[in-house]
Formats: sequence, C-alpha cells, structure tokens
Amino acid sequence: MQECQHLGRETFLHRYGFRRATAYELVVNEDRYDSKAIVGVAHLYSVGSLLSSADFSGGARTVAHRLRALGFTVEGGTTISNEPHQVAPQIVLQPRGGPRLRGAQNFNKSIRQGVPIAGIRDLLGEQADVLTTLYPDGIARLWGATPTTRAKNEKVDALKNRRVGDHVFFYTKNHFFARARILHLFDSQPVAKEIWGTTDKNATWEHIMALGDVEEFPTPVLAEPILHLLNVTAPLWSLTLRSAEDYRRVAHLFPPMRRPVRPQVSPTLPPISRPLTTTGLLDKLGSLNTHRRSTDGTPSRHQPLALLWAVSRIAAGKPRLAPWSCFRTEVGQLLAEFGLTGSKVTPEYPFWHLQGSGLWEVHGVPSDAGSMPQIRIFDTVQPVAGLTTAAAELLQDPLTRLEAVIKLCSTYLDDVDQLKLFSRVDLDGYVTAGGLVDEDEGSQETIDTEQAASPTARRKVTFSRVIRDSAIATQVKELYGHACQVCETRLQYMRRPYSQAAHIRGLGTPHNGPDELPNLLCLCPNHHILFDGLEIYIDVNGVVRRTHGGESFGRLRRHADHRIDEAQLQYHRTLCELNELTRE
Repeated sequence: MQECQHLGRETFLHRYGFRRATAYELVVNEDRYDSKAIVGVAHLYSVGSLLSSADFSGGARTVAHRLRALGFTVEGGTTISNEPHQVAPQIVLQPRGGPRLRGAQNFNKSIRQGVPIAGIRDLLGEQADVLTTLYPDGIARLWGATPTTRAKNEKVDALKNRRVGDHVFFYTKNHFFARARILHLFDSQPVAKEIWGTTDKNATWEHIMALGDVEEFPTPVLAEPILHLLNVTAPLWSLTLRSAEDYRRVAHLFPPMRRPVRPQVSPTLPPISRPLTTTGLLDKLGSLNTHRRSTDGTPSRHQPLALLWAVSRIAAGKPRLAPWSCFRTEVGQLLAEFGLTGSKVTPEYPFWHLQGSGLWEVHGVPSDAGSMPQIRIFDTVQPVAGLTTAAAELLQDPLTRLEAVIKLCSTYLDDVDQLKLFSRVDLDGYVTAGGLVDEDEGSQETIDTEQAASPTARRKVTFSRVIRDSAIATQVKELYGHACQVCETRLQYMRRPYSQAAHIRGLGTPHNGPDELPNLLCLCPNHHILFDGLEIYIDVNGVVRRTHGGESFGRLRRHADHRIDEAQLQYHRTLCELNELTRE
C-alpha cells in the first residue's frame, strides 16, 4: 500500500500489470486500493515473487475473503466509490509566449503577482467560491490557453486530458524556468479577456488553469534533453501533455521540489523526508558504513558487492526484492570470490545492515529479532530484501545505473578483477558500447547437429536479435557522403561507397539505446570498432579523444541536418570512464 501511494495508483497498476478493480476495493484509512493488485505485489514483498493478474482470482471467495479474514475492510459491488482516485501527476509543458503575445508581462501579472479574486468575482460566476476556497488570501494564480480549431494535435490532447494534480512546466527561450501544480480547471472567455485581453486574432486564453505550489527555478533548465526524452520536437511551440510514466523518466532533470512547510498535525507523525535524487543516490552509494579490516583499515566489500548484485537485477528487469535463499546463494558466491582475502562469507550481514544506507529494505523479520538477527531466523522465516522503491526507480535510468556501477567500483572495488566481476553479475554488457545482443539461451530456439555439408563442418543456429531501422542508418551515411565523422575517410567496397552507422548508446543490454538519427554516427570500420570498444569518445566540446591518455583526433564532423543527442554522448563518455577504470 505504501508503494502504491508513492507511485500513484495508475502507475502502480501499470507497473505490475493489473487493471482497476471492478468488484472489490481494499479500504484503509479512507484510502482505496485495488485489492487484487495489492495482494499480488504483497506476495512479492512476502516471498520475492510477484503474483501476476493471471495467477489468481480476485473474487469473493479468494482475495476478498482472505483480506477480510486478515481484518481488512473490503468493499464490493455497488459500494465502490465513483469519486476520482488520486493518480500520479502527468507533465504539462506550457510555452510562456513571446513579446507579441505579451508572455512575460502576463506571467508577471497573473502568476508572480497573482489576480485579486475580488476584481473578477462578478465574471467568475460559480467559480468564485471554488477559487476563494483554493486561495484563502484572495489572490489567484491563473494561466490560460487559447482554443484551437484543429481536430487533433498536441494542444487538443493536452486541453482534453490534463487534470487536477498535474505538474505544469513553463518554457521560454529553450529553457524551463518555472513549475506549478494544477489545482482547478475551468473555461471562461470573460475572465480571460479581463485578465489578459485578446490576441491580434481576437482570441483569448479561455481554457484556464488555477495553479498552486508555483516555483521559479534559480537557474533555468535546458529544455532540449528533456524534450528529447519526452519525444517532443524542440523548440516547444504548443501546449503539450505527457503521461505520468514519461514524467517519471525526466523528473530527475529538474531541480528538487521545494515542499511548502505544513502545520504539524500530530507530534507522533514522522518528518517528511526529501525525495531521493540521482545525486543523493550516488552520495549514499559512496558513503556506505562498511566494516573495516583491523590490520589496515580496508573497507569490507560485503555491502558494495551486494549492491552491485542488486543493481544488476534492475538492469535485468528482475524484481527489486529477493528472498533470503536467493540472496544467500548468489551474494554468498560473490563474497567468496571477490571479498577481501581472509574475510568470512557472511551474506546475512549485508542482507540486514544495508538498511543503514537508506537504499535498502528488509521485510518479514520478526520485530523482536534484535539488532542483528541470527541466521537461523532468516532460514526459518525466509524474509525478502532489496533496494527501496525510490532507489530502484532511479536505477531504471541507464545513465544513473551506469554512474552507480562506477561509484561502487571506484570507491570499494578498484582492486578486484572488475571484468570478471561484471561477468559474474551479468553486467558484462558494459564492456562495450554496443552491449549484448539477444543471443542468450532463452532466445535460442534450435541448435542443429553439425553437418559436414562442405569441407568445413557447419551447424545451423537460430537466435533473436535487435531489429534496426535500416532507413535511418542509410540516412546518416548519405548525410556525410559515407565519409567518417572522425577521419573523413571514404571507403569503396565492390565499387560502391562503404561506411557504417554506429549507435552512440548501444541498442543491446544493458544500454537499451534508441534506434533513431540523433543516436547515430557515420564512421569508418576502424573508428566504429574503437568507438564501440570504448577506446575513443567525444568530449563536451565535440573533440574526439582517446579514452586512455586523452589524445585528440580533432573535432567530430557534423552536418547541419544531423542533430546529435548530447545525452547519448554523455552516456558514452560515462561508459568510457568505467572502461578506463576497469582496464587500469
């Protein structure tokens, strides 16, 4: 239930593959939950495996019966509330408008200074009481949008599907400079004309948002990387809406929210903790409270190895929580092979003590088990443990995950065979920029017996592989006339020009890069191999450099019609940083 509240109901259901309850809802402290989804995910917390929607029934004799037997309130049939449920906020991208539309003046007037409700009360009608309730100080923060005559476009979708609770980000001059939360939505031409007037086409901003928690950023945030991740063409011209899932993908690129100070309701309530950010995650990974060897003060590798194992589970799409039996076997093997020489193999210690990192949680241990439960208790009750929801969420981002691996390796594991370690935890895809293609045992369908159909024996192998878009590969090659962007070499093969399209962030696991033009380079075979092998990278100034030593190859050639995604170049640079670390 706590995870459902953290993610929002819709996101929670989408993540675990459940639908809204149609017959039975779990009711706790007036909050409503989808009973079947809660039970399915509770099974994950209990024994480390998710019960999917198809695994069990949610009817009166199963889930509802079991929850009631445990003392919960379950409402069914016509008792299910028709009131709107709280869901995770979507992201609304709002251009402020240029000088012709008086964007800056309007923002200053109706957002910074606010609109006195008393001055427009006669025009508000039934909305007057709503705004008075929302703004006890009598000053409303309002913003509007003009109508559109188009039948279907981004603006039509945004006006139709934005909702109370969504977060609005204001945009101008290629940057986001402020955000707010939608408190109320209403339409009113008279109110809009009174506040903002009309455009040169006699339209007015009649689709109005009442906003709260308005916050202007100390430093404007560059919009292009965010728009790219949201699949929005830069620059932003129109009111645009993206889903809660999309919002979660880019939330870390904005400054942390300043949460307003609220009255203390009860002295027994715990303080509200700040949301975990990527920086906070990396800081916690770099400051683990590890035991140190008495002889030389070397930090134990127990916690770092356990966390690296946990990161690998996120990369592989496995549940963030795992049962003690799985942890004991898999992490125990890592400790035996990569732990400090002479240290004991005690997986129970990181399993329990990683809770002190703020990134780890354990479920299923009796409350009276003590500060360090005996291993027989773990063996008996089989608790589950793993990364917190917030940490696992951040590690879904490939760049954050890569930075976490680097932080753990550089801080605690710099003197182990990291390539061997990566292979043990299934992170060997980080060895190259291309990652691993899908040629594992799970995708291999048939391996026929070898047949000597020619002087050399052959065998047939069937496997799956990532499907690449040949059209965009051809496009990037033709843009540069098949000339390498590093050395300008133009090759001929069988009397035709030959070059290779190289993905900056690889399509294979664990990189999972996009197959699109901004993620492609046109390279000759030599520099393609060096780029994929992490021997060269492109620095922030566009200079191609050797990873080991920093030797310059000159600036990367760029075509005016080829926008290269800086976020993907940053990912490749970070991957080269890990490569430099592992090859030292």
